[in-house]
Amino acid sequence: MDRNALSPFQQEALSQLQALTNGGDAEVAMSVLDSVGWDVQRAADIVFDGKPSAPLSFSQTNTPASSTAEGSRHVEDFDVDDSEQAGLLDGRPTGRQFDRVTPSTSALALLYRPIRFILALLAVPYTIIRAILRALRIPLPLPAVSPAFSITGLGLNFGLPHRPSVGPAPVRDAKVAAERWVQALEEETGCVSISRAQASGGDASGVASGSSSVTRRTGEAQTRVLPDFYLGSYENFVRTLAKETEAKVGCVIILSEEHDDTPEFKRSTLTDPEFVGLMKENDFLVWGGDIRDRDAWSAAQKLQATTYPFVAFIALQSRRMNAQSSQSSVLTILSRHQGPSIPASSAPTSAHTLVAHLKETLIPRVSPYLSGIRRQAADRETARLAEQRARERERAIRAEQDRAFEESARRDKERIERKIAEEKEEQRAALRQAEEEQRALEEQQRLEAEKAAWEAKRMEWRRWGRRTLLPREPRPGEQGRGKTVRVGVRMPNGKRPVRFFGENDSLTAVYAFVDAQFIPEGKEYTSESDPTVAPGGEEQGEIGLLHAMEKVGKKNGHWWGFKLAMAYPRREIHWEPGKKVGEVEGLSGGQLVVEMFEDPSTSRSKSRSRSSLESSRPGSSSATSPTSGGDSDEYETESD
Repeated sequence: MDRNALSPFQQEALSQLQALTNGGDAEVAMSVLDSVGWDVQRAADIVFDGKPSAPLSFSQTNTPASSTAEGSRHVEDFDVDDSEQAGLLDGRPTGRQFDRVTPSTSALALLYRPIRFILALLAVPYTIIRAILRALRIPLPLPAVSPAFSITGLGLNFGLPHRPSVGPAPVRDAKVAAERWVQALEEETGCVSISRAQASGGDASGVASGSSSVTRRTGEAQTRVLPDFYLGSYENFVRTLAKETEAKVGCVIILSEEHDDTPEFKRSTLTDPEFVGLMKENDFLVWGGDIRDRDAWSAAQKLQATTYPFVAFIALQSRRMNAQSSQSSVLTILSRHQGPSIPASSAPTSAHTLVAHLKETLIPRVSPYLSGIRRQAADRETARLAEQRARERERAIRAEQDRAFEESARRDKERIERKIAEEKEEQRAALRQAEEEQRALEEQQRLEAEKAAWEAKRMEWRRWGRRTLLPREPRPGEQGRGKTVRVGVRMPNGKRPVRFFGENDSLTAVYAFVDAQFIPEGKEYTSESDPTVAPGGEEQGEIGLLHAMEKVGKKNGHWWGFKLAMAYPRREIHWEPGKKVGEVEGLSGGQLVVEMFEDPSTSRSKSRSRSSLESSRPGSSSATSPTSGGDSDEYETESD
């Protein structure tokens, strides 16, 4: 093949491949390029790995082999929005090149092998220290040293065969590579992505809105999380961005672990709350990788990354009208940012610089266009669905004519089946009604039995309290009980009993006096027949009463069934064990009002039982008051 007969594009591709392979035979290079359609990247893969990479499934306008696919969408062939970036994403490496060092068997190389072995042994302690620091997530102050001990800072060149450090890594699944890279990034920074932080119960809402929130790490003032990275190949990432139904802004982050600025970029930029929150808020699609992986290396070549860390923003933009394509939009590089992330105020990849660029330039410029694309895609989808529905209606009308005869027979059959089903349902409804009535009746009987048992138990305690807790009235001139206090009580039934107490008497005596008023009159309820031993074998005095309250879970008003309050001004007198009558302010000579206390749990149970029973009866009304009727308490509270 004559080199002079090549086109300018082919001449440039040949020069690029020779630069990648450190020269070489021009005839061999032209043969390799011709076999892959003059694709420099695939030709380089053949030279380095012995086999070409899988060809892209979409067209590329800048290669002759893709000239027949003009109607398909362009994904990898980007049109660069900025004039100084035009034509950089067509797969042709026009800037940074990496020479392939050919193997050497010279005597000098044989002489350097022992030296290289000694240097590798010296690197073992540092390798161990580096592994410990990485496990503790402590930044490495020194560059990484591999067992091959390739030190460029010392100017040593042994002339031994090696693989370029920025070249593609061994082929492996792109999704697995992305997941490993994100996992290593999380381990190094101590942060997780926003979605994982929310899934684990963390509060990432503040980050999602670009503001600070509760700290994630001890000693930090704000939550720091990582973006939600796209876990997949770079090609799939680009194809997703090229979908008009998505119409998102893509952020590509390419790093190099051998670069000194990478650790600081990870700690300061990738975990910056405002930067991460801004991308989350505007629904950015983020993809990242290390240059040592094949996918990231391929992306770096297409994006022409020359310095690391590297950040690029890409999105669909309107295509400049030309004769070769009729498409209205194409993936476009919106901006590139590469270099250090410090100082934070002016570095090209610092969070402050990127946030300012997104807020002031990129988002205001691309958001209207992307919104329009999404609307157009939605309109097209709506039109497609409308057309599909119209076709379905036509088919339904034609099918309806064919089903007319069958429909009549089916309706007759359904009518018979419906009648049978209604009869069965009526039977089941009657059975359910009977079961509900039985359950309501059993529940009512249970509540009445519980109430009767409780009333019987309370009557025993009332009588025991009248005999044990209620002391006799103080006699004139009696010493030891303090000043005599007159206490008048207004009962709910209208009675107004009066009794005298001593100031040193217990407040329990007053409650026992009021409680004794609920004991019916009769021979079997005389005070002489009151029990002297506490019911249930409890201890005597207030201690036994307190234990009984704790056993049934009812205290104060729930146990006594009533509340005592001063008539005017109204002030409740709560029962407290051990409290003296003289300690209650305003009790002497005053009048107490007895207010009945109903247990809320008992009243709710009675209401449910009553409503269930009444609703199960024919002709019952749901508007019947659950508290009306003959199930009220024995006494009614007298209103003031």
